[in-house]
Amino acid sequence: MSTLSGLVKGSGGGGYLDGPRNTTEMWNAKGTYTWNIPSNFDNSVSVKVYCWGAGGNSGTNQGSGNSWGGGGGGLSIKEVTGLSAGGTVTVTIGAAANGTYNSRGGDTSFGSHCSATAGNDGDNASNPSGNPNTTGENSNPQAGTSAQGGVGVGGDITRRGGMGGYGSQNPGSGYGGGGGSAPSPQGYTDGFRGGRGDSYCGGSGASINFPGTRSYTSYTAAGGAGTAGTGSCSRWGAWSNAGRGGAGGAGLNGSGGRGASSSTWSNGWTQASAAGDGQGTATWGPNHIFLGGGGGGGGAANHQSSERTGANGGCGGPGAGGGSVHTYSSSADNAYFCGGSGGVLGGGGGGGQYCTGGSGGNAGGAGASGYGGQTGYDNTANRDYQYGSQRGGDGLIFIQYKVT
Repeated sequence: MSTLSGLVKGSGGGGYLDGPRNTTEMWNAKGTYTWNIPSNFDNSVSVKVYCWGAGGNSGTNQGSGNSWGGGGGGLSIKEVTGLSAGGTVTVTIGAAANGTYNSRGGDTSFGSHCSATAGNDGDNASNPSGNPNTTGENSNPQAGTSAQGGVGVGGDITRRGGMGGYGSQNPGSGYGGGGGSAPSPQGYTDGFRGGRGDSYCGGSGASINFPGTRSYTSYTAAGGAGTAGTGSCSRWGAWSNAGRGGAGGAGLNGSGGRGASSSTWSNGWTQASAAGDGQGTATWGPNHIFLGGGGGGGGAANHQSSERTGANGGCGGPGAGGGSVHTYSSSADNAYFCGGSGGVLGGGGGGGQYCTGGSGGNAGGAGASGYGGQTGYDNTANRDYQYGSQRGGDGLIFIQYKVT
């Protein structure tokens, strides 16, 4: 169980006791766990389970792929009955596929009660297993496209993850799509699509309530979607003396991150201000879930003769997307910036060629690079050796129940 679990575990779970349940548990790092049902478990109240699949990886790895962002994981919500004190449930948290750009990660499941599939990597157009009947649809609205979202299976409510944003692989002027979001815990809608890039620029990451933003023109970077609004993007691209990133979308209880800025002059003077991370908080309570984060700010880059400068994208707050980044000019002349990572359930921001897309938060899809980015992987079960980025977030299971 990861550190985040410690923030929500136990009686109270951060407040919101106005309901039948009073205790929570969370698992949000890949692996297999056992939930030991406590001796004071009250089986007169059902266990409410939220099960999100892992996000998909970026659709580019070094010189391979299509540069689409990764799809968000699916969601299954189920009220489970028939459990007893002293019993156990096997909890499996899936992860994005290891180091891939054209595959799909493992499923996330709460025993045999419900599960959710992972989002597709950006360069994978295959339909998720069991699709489309698990979401009650007559047909798959994402069929035939790359970067599809995962689906919920076996829940009372099942939802589909958002698609990754469109990208184009090119070493001279490539652009990566933003990561798709996982569905909101309210279960009213599917996840949202990551933003589309434009030449030299990535699209921003989606939030649980809004899609990522498309870069308006060359040499611009969009802010990530917040839980209360979309990110912004300048109408005018950077020029030799200055660049400005878009602001992140507003959060339900926190601001979006400011856009980065960069400036250069021919006398050797350079300046850059970092993009801001999205603000806001999250409450994982025994009867309510609230994610209020703002989107991360967009990055910036420019150069004047030999003077070159720029800044990375900002990361999204809870439920929000990461900001995108752009290069300045062709090839790797002024590149190597990193898109912002998504907050929990949010998608990562994309980038231009020779940049690196931001990773998804739990269940969020990764942002993609327009060319040359390295998809992250680990080669040990304990993750003591991991590198790269552009990786979809691990799945997540959160349960609410009652003890006496």
